[in-house]
Amino acid sequence: MNPLMKMMKMMKPCLGGLAWLWVVWLSVTPAFGMEADEILQQMERKMQSKSYEMFSRIAFELPNGRVRTVSLYTALKSGRQALAVVVAPDEFKGRAALRDGDDVWMHIPGELELRKSNLMFSLVGGIFNNADLLTGFLFEDYQPTLLDEDETGWRLELRPRFGSAPYARMELRVNKKNGLPLTLSQFDSSGALIKTIHYQDVQTVDGEHLRPMVLTSASELNTKYRSTWSVGQMTSRDFPLDAFTRGFLSRAGTLMK
Repeated sequence: MNPLMKMMKMMKPCLGGLAWLWVVWLSVTPAFGMEADEILQQMERKMQSKSYEMFSRIAFELPNGRVRTVSLYTALKSGRQALAVVVAPDEFKGRAALRDGDDVWMHIPGELELRKSNLMFSLVGGIFNNADLLTGFLFEDYQPTLLDEDETGWRLELRPRFGSAPYARMELRVNKKNGLPLTLSQFDSSGALIKTIHYQDVQTVDGEHLRPMVLTSASELNTKYRSTWSVGQMTSRDFPLDAFTRGFLSRAGTLMK
């Protein structure tokens, strides 16, 4: 027998064993990037459709004990497009904000020109800013990585896909039992914690989706500043082609039925 063929015949059992070990290793080693993508995308599909509207109320608790409440109409769709309109109180009624990708614009009733804004500013003030109000799909703005997991849930790190993102990174905890968010911690470029959002009161909405209906948070600088964001109604909807344009922003309130 040819010496080379003889050597290959002797090595065949070893090669077969190595191939088997390789298959076993692949089966037990988690693909962290793909797993994180799947966790985040499944979470968001469970919570909402690709295009939807909702009515909500945000209560701002001040250090002196006073509570200020703002009611909002919000329209969001995939493609990083969203708008929000203040429904009440009267002093803010008609204010509107538009997000189209990286651009954010505000309409103030009585002003002829739109104001250029950003995601860190807040249309209504308080703990929740435009990034919270106008981000419908985290996966479109942030790249997830699986940090760790335990029996109850996963912990994902979210890093911006674009330079315009308001947070340098975020940490999202997802409940394994229902696949929904538990907390979302937001950090600035120095690594300081800005705030942590807590998701509560899971309910079925529009007969199809499951989501937390109450979000609470407090300022890390002064925890006496607290906000509670309560979703009252959420419905899947297709919008007019011009709904998420600057020219339509002053008329955004007409979308409300």
